[in-house]
Amino acid sequence: MNYELERLLQRDFMEIAALPLPWKELKGKSIFATGGTGFIGSYLIKCLCWLNRQMSLGISFQLLRRSGAKLPFTDPCVRWIEGDIAAEFIPEDVVPDIIIHAASPANRRAISADPVGVVNCNITATSYLLENARRNNALFLFFSSGEVYQKQSGQVAETAAEGLAENSVLPLYGNCKLSGELLCRGYHQRHGVDCRVLRLFSIFGPGEPLTSGRCFTDFLRQALETKAIQITGSGAQIRSYCYLSDFVSGLLHVLLMGESTVYNIGNENNVCSILELAGRIAEVNGETEMIGPLAEENGTDSYVPDTSQLRRLGWRPRVDLRTCIRRCFHYYQIERGAI
Repeated sequence: MNYELERLLQRDFMEIAALPLPWKELKGKSIFATGGTGFIGSYLIKCLCWLNRQMSLGISFQLLRRSGAKLPFTDPCVRWIEGDIAAEFIPEDVVPDIIIHAASPANRRAISADPVGVVNCNITATSYLLENARRNNALFLFFSSGEVYQKQSGQVAETAAEGLAENSVLPLYGNCKLSGELLCRGYHQRHGVDCRVLRLFSIFGPGEPLTSGRCFTDFLRQALETKAIQITGSGAQIRSYCYLSDFVSGLLHVLLMGESTVYNIGNENNVCSILELAGRIAEVNGETEMIGPLAEENGTDSYVPDTSQLRRLGWRPRVDLRTCIRRCFHYYQIERGAI
């Protein structure tokens, strides 16, 4: 990786390392993870590897990647394992203390392109990994999503997802995530597996492809390439925006201080409409035109978590929306050789 990009990530990692967490709980642990090639999973593992070196924690990582896929990064503490997410992929010599299941298509384009992959990641692989966690008495951490909730007009608490997510924005994705959660609940109740579920709400940060199709990355890309941001809809939808380092901070609070339950994870301090987001990105970028909105408002839906349960563990988000935008711009400008 470019040295300047590494330096930007290390700034984030240093902020995480300063958190008053019981880091000794990670000492000597064996962590198996899926999703380490994705933008969230890759950032998470790079951060954990950095913490591992800085704190001499002695953690070993075993990470799944698709057969033939290019290694996204290497580290002395990481062992990459080739496998098929729909098959048995953990070698017999791997006995994890912690399993982090982060693999899944997540954005609209990826879900539309691979709906079977959504099922395999969130149901087939979840069942397989939970059985491994049962056999090895491992802690199981499952990446779910705010898409398990039906459309809301305000903040949503963990208790709001009691039925199928038929009315979510991404119904297949939401229902598969909810199915994975139910598997976690079943293994906890029947076998005593320590299952901790994170429901992710709009996580953003360096490394996400600017072609992912999400409004945040679309607006960044347009601002960088054309100095013009186009709002194709009404822009009235309300969203929260959580920077990656705050997400990793929340994950570590759950991993080191949480219990077998569900936690919303997002930043309800960074809430605005999509139209307002476009305006803030244009302002940070400078000399950027806004085009639209190109549709009239047709109701307003909200995608904002209630993170009270996570905050009770002592977690607080630290990166405001302007800083999130500025850090992302800096990363992509370096990546593109613009600075």
